[in-house]
Amino acid sequence: MDELNGKSVFRMNLASGLSTLDPAYARDQGAIWMCGQLFNGLVEFDENLAIQPALATSYSISDSGKTYTFSLRRDVFFHPDPLFGSKNTRRLEAKDIAYSFTRICNPALASPGFWIFNGKISGVEAYRNGSASAISGFEVVAPDTFRIHLVQPFPPFLGNLAMAYGFVVPWEVTEHYGKDFRNHPIGTGPFRFKSWDEGTSLILIKNEKYFETGLPYLDAIQVRFIRDRLSEFGEFCQGKLDFVNGLDKATKDEVFLPDGKIKPAYLTKYRFDRAPQLNTEFIGILVDDSLARAHNSPMLDRRVRQALNYAIDREKLVDYLLNGNGYPATAGIMPRGIPGFDSTKIQGYHYDPDRAVQLLAEAGYPGGKGLPVLSLKSNPSYQAVMEFIQKSFERIGITMEIDNMDGGTLRSKAKKGEIDLWRASWIADYPDGENYLGLLYSGNIPPNGANRMRYANPVFDSLYLEALSTTADSVRFDLYRQMETTALPDAPIVPLFYDKILRIVQPSIEGLETNAMNMLYLKRVRNKPLGSIRISFSL
Repeated sequence: MDELNGKSVFRMNLASGLSTLDPAYARDQGAIWMCGQLFNGLVEFDENLAIQPALATSYSISDSGKTYTFSLRRDVFFHPDPLFGSKNTRRLEAKDIAYSFTRICNPALASPGFWIFNGKISGVEAYRNGSASAISGFEVVAPDTFRIHLVQPFPPFLGNLAMAYGFVVPWEVTEHYGKDFRNHPIGTGPFRFKSWDEGTSLILIKNEKYFETGLPYLDAIQVRFIRDRLSEFGEFCQGKLDFVNGLDKATKDEVFLPDGKIKPAYLTKYRFDRAPQLNTEFIGILVDDSLARAHNSPMLDRRVRQALNYAIDREKLVDYLLNGNGYPATAGIMPRGIPGFDSTKIQGYHYDPDRAVQLLAEAGYPGGKGLPVLSLKSNPSYQAVMEFIQKSFERIGITMEIDNMDGGTLRSKAKKGEIDLWRASWIADYPDGENYLGLLYSGNIPPNGANRMRYANPVFDSLYLEALSTTADSVRFDLYRQMETTALPDAPIVPLFYDKILRIVQPSIEGLETNAMNMLYLKRVRNKPLGSIRISFSL
């Protein structure tokens, strides 16, 4: 148990637990974070969300935007495993990438990550229906060259490959373990698997043969699974954890003053890292004529929808209800931090109760008279925010009830068009405005996609399709802003706030980077003990 005394260990907690160490199923934050230590993709995001080569030394995109060619590093080796034979490892090859991507598309695997290739890659449909044994769009050109053929251009595609679903696994080890690969993860990442006692602890140790020279700096990562957030914070304050990601409401009130400032007792002891996170919290509104009319919904009148938008003081919501841990959503559906975001060029909704009252009167509901009681569907964890909105609406004459239900039921009802108003959020899958604006594209109305508002605007749709065929970022970002400007007056949603990453870090930790995707990069982290006793365990 004394083997790590004096060595560098990063100690962290995953309050939500850990579902898997197989990147094919890494859909929640804990799995994404841990797979990110064990595996690599062809490319990765840096702290500014720019795409950088990882397993690839370089890549090129054809003029058509449909063919991506990757040149692979020749110094990448998989973590040790007896299944590799006498050498206990082997070099990464292009066939591993073809295998990994095909695995994601295999219907028998039922990976939640299939969407990153679905409808984008040539030959996927033939493979899934059994008429082809391989996917033609995944081409092994040579052991160190891999090519992908898209059906049509999709500019954000590299961002898809940087996700955990794009991580590369060794074909023979993965085949051997099958479903149990979740417990025997073999990758190429900066750390390798040591042990996992589910619900108690996970230990990852340094990959001494990692291809990025000199990295990682840490000797090990120790992960605990403390469910109670208050207990987690207590362990952090005792020096038993090196960082905390986010706080629950009770702990926020302990750490922050009502105006969002950090209490001096904590500010002088720890480092507080706050930055934009790609998540937009909003209220969805059913705007489909036939469905909303069947509900006799006043939401069919866009003046009523606009009134809801003007009724909310988003600055006060963020400052006093979120303790400053967010940004007022006054610039549309795309959140702060996403490439191309520019609040100076998009005029969203600001607090203007007089304008809200005027719009209600113009819609035939002076002072809210004649307007039926609105029902806002939510879940209990957002009760405080929903009550703030309820009171905001009351001030302009609108009566609203809060109807809480579990998240799965809420999403199902919204997808079926059975509810008129609901609390929603969208965390970016990849850092491109298309991921948000696609929520308002008519081609994504259920069951085809996540446009649960069932919003349809031909001008918006035309701009959306034009943006998908545009490879120049500056041109595409301008089209995105035009789309926001087109949709905002129609008010199919009520943007509330954009999320903010909050990390509280021990002063001994250096090099802990983040980005607006809230990824966890530990390969450049150093832990320099400041005289405290370190937790130790045996490798």
